[in-house]
Amino acid sequence: MIKILELFGGIGAPRKALVNLGTNHKSIDYVEILPHAVTAYNQIFCNDYEPQDIKTWNMNVDLLVHGSPCQDWSKNGLNNVNSGRSILYERTLEIVRCELNPRPRVVIWENVPNLISKRHICHFEHYITEMEKMGYINSFKILNSKDFGAAQNRERIFTVSILDGFKFIFPTGSSKKTIKDIIDEDVKMEDYKLSENEMKLFFYEDGDLYVKENNSRGKRIIHEYDSINVERPNSKTRRGRVGSQRFQTITTSPNQAVYHNGQLRRMTEREAWKAMGFSDDDFDNVNLKGIPKSAIYALAGNSIVVPVLEEIFFSLLNDGRLFKKKEKQVINNDK
Repeated sequence: MIKILELFGGIGAPRKALVNLGTNHKSIDYVEILPHAVTAYNQIFCNDYEPQDIKTWNMNVDLLVHGSPCQDWSKNGLNNVNSGRSILYERTLEIVRCELNPRPRVVIWENVPNLISKRHICHFEHYITEMEKMGYINSFKILNSKDFGAAQNRERIFTVSILDGFKFIFPTGSSKKTIKDIIDEDVKMEDYKLSENEMKLFFYEDGDLYVKENNSRGKRIIHEYDSINVERPNSKTRRGRVGSQRFQTITTSPNQAVYHNGQLRRMTEREAWKAMGFSDDDFDNVNLKGIPKSAIYALAGNSIVVPVLEEIFFSLLNDGRLFKKKEKQVINNDK
């Protein structure tokens, strides 16, 4: 049995990945301070966890997964990383260093690729150095969820640290999904209309729908199951950004539209959750608790993409040097 601890646990993507793989595991603890996230987690996994601050935690585990807040590392982050939320990764280092005996065999950190930019790489290198001092062999790679069976173009850096171990070989991905595979057919269009300002991005020409772009072409045709980022429609960097058959990176707000059956409407909460790799049942169970729509979107945008974790976990399990080998199972995540 694999004992897992989830720090900054969100809606439980690591545990969901282990469930999908059919892995014999036990949640030793789950640490998340946001009440809506804890409510959602409890609905998905039938737990009764309470919100708790990472600063008050200690426990022993085999596998530790943490996705400390990324807002300060992101390209749009304006906070001081030396005092803001993202520096909480230091607390994870302290937990591994001082409060876990024995230390976890595997520690996985997920964050935005901008963490290794020139501006922020000193923090990433500090994390790597401290993990090495504790006996971990570190491997890291930027993975895109579109390569791992998610209908979303989302790059994230994953760092896998193995105690007294070996370099981890990252999976390359194999399955593909598009918006067509996760489309929400049960939609009340009036609930997902774009604003008048957002609709100014689009126009029809010869029966085809186009979106305006801030480049020499000036326009781009929209095809069935394309997504369009409509956040800040007057922004030069985001205006008319199109995702071909996949959503762009899902954020904490419903900032994307989808073109389906000749109609343009906002992405639904269900589509956001399914693009992160959660099932219809997961979404329905959480939705029953009456969490506000804005929070439902935010919970998805803050999560780790489940299929990416599935592939990483399966590679670790299949190696045999850390955990007992197992056969990969196929889980239908559409129900």
